[in-house]
Amino acid sequence: MLRTIVITAAAILTCVGIGLIVSGVEVPGWQALALGAIVLFGMLAERWRYRRIEAPPPKGDWQRTDERFIDPSTGDAVEVMFDPRTGERRYVAGESRGAKDEAL
Repeated sequence: MLRTIVITAAAILTCVGIGLIVSGVEVPGWQALALGAIVLFGMLAERWRYRRIEAPPPKGDWQRTDERFIDPSTGDAVEVMFDPRTGERRYVAGESRGAKDEAL
């Protein structure tokens, strides 16, 4: 809900900036356009950047790392998998192994 409101406000601010530039009010127009575009891009990129925890990785050269933590949104243990060939990292639901009791 809040995400939708912020995206809508950023889109409106971007449109206001474009309108101000077209009508000849350039400095405030560019400021509104830049601020709206930055917030809009940030909100849209946020879903791509911060993905949910994935299922176990597909076949390949995936290796477990020693990195484990508790996902704050679910409270479940999460393990980090690493593909040395590509450098890609994946966060997968891990075995608890008492991880909830460990200090992070």
